[in-house]
Amino acid sequence: MASRNVIFASPVLCLGVLAVIAADNARHVKPRDAAPYHLRAKAAIDAFPYIIGYWTGSDQMVPEAAVKLLRPNALVSRRYENHTPGRAGRGPVWADLLISQCADSRDMIGHYPPICYPSSGEPQVDARPFRIDVGGLLVDGIEYQFAALPGRGIERKSVYNFFVVPGRGIVPDIGGVRRVSGDYQRRCFGAAQFQVVMDADQSPEIRDEVFATLIGCDTAVIKTLEDVR
Repeated sequence: MASRNVIFASPVLCLGVLAVIAADNARHVKPRDAAPYHLRAKAAIDAFPYIIGYWTGSDQMVPEAAVKLLRPNALVSRRYENHTPGRAGRGPVWADLLISQCADSRDMIGHYPPICYPSSGEPQVDARPFRIDVGGLLVDGIEYQFAALPGRGIERKSVYNFFVVPGRGIVPDIGGVRRVSGDYQRRCFGAAQFQVVMDADQSPEIRDEVFATLIGCDTAVIKTLEDVR
């Protein structure tokens, strides 16, 4: 009798295990589950303003190698020029903005300033963390400085950089992206990176102000990128 119970119990036990596995799989986030989020993210990034106060932006080409590396869902690359009346040589003439958002956070790992700029012949010479209020939103990030390539009209390039990880928010460096890229439940929501690039031959206060002006004009894009619901 006992052996018969064991014979019948085994299939029932197997069915129970399969049911648990099926239920667990049903809870797993799949790439298609993140598709609505990526549509919202792309729309928000594509709508980033071209006119920001006295700054006017124009689209810039992104190197094909970088696009292949990133496989971006959304990408903005612009040069903003400063047309402040009576500027008389004070403050920066230009600032570049790059917003890149990947559908898989692993694609972001190899594309951030300490890797990209030195590999292009611009060695890193300095770095400092920052916390800047942009339109009522505190942004933590890292300002990197690199020796600029000859013929660019500047000696040092300043790159303000931060990331947005869906469901977590703003992270200042690539470590926060690496952590989420190791989570197969979260990495299909990707990650976004913001860079503001300018001539480093300005005071830190002026550079901070330029960053706050450009990023602070549309904090809704950051909030959209944070929210996976």
